[in-house]
Amino acid sequence: MKRVLLVDDEPEVLEVLRIRMKNWGYTCDSAPNGAVALEKISKEKPDLIILDVMMPDMDGFEVLKRLKANDIDSKIPVIMLSVAASIPEIEKGIKAGASAYLAKPYEANELLRTIKKVLKES
Repeated sequence: MKRVLLVDDEPEVLEVLRIRMKNWGYTCDSAPNGAVALEKISKEKPDLIILDVMMPDMDGFEVLKRLKANDIDSKIPVIMLSVAASIPEIEKGIKAGASAYLAKPYEANELLRTIKKVLKES
């Protein structure tokens, strides 16, 4: 079973994502901010990270930058999921190494398709 780390500062968003992921057959862990996410990633490597952009202290772009700077962690695919979804923000996320970038609010089926594509599942 694939492990997914959910990173978002909004507890309601994490709960909805956690329920969806469980229903789709994934094991989930969550982090309320970038610092906690990086700590969890260093200890237990997830198969995928779903990362919010707009968070206090350390935004998703900084988390992604730090993740991609580490040889081991840089291989973990990241889907950015954010209300900050203008063309420049999407381009910034993809250039920084995100595998995909989805706008909130998102369609559940679109998220599932993106997860399967990023994890190379059929």
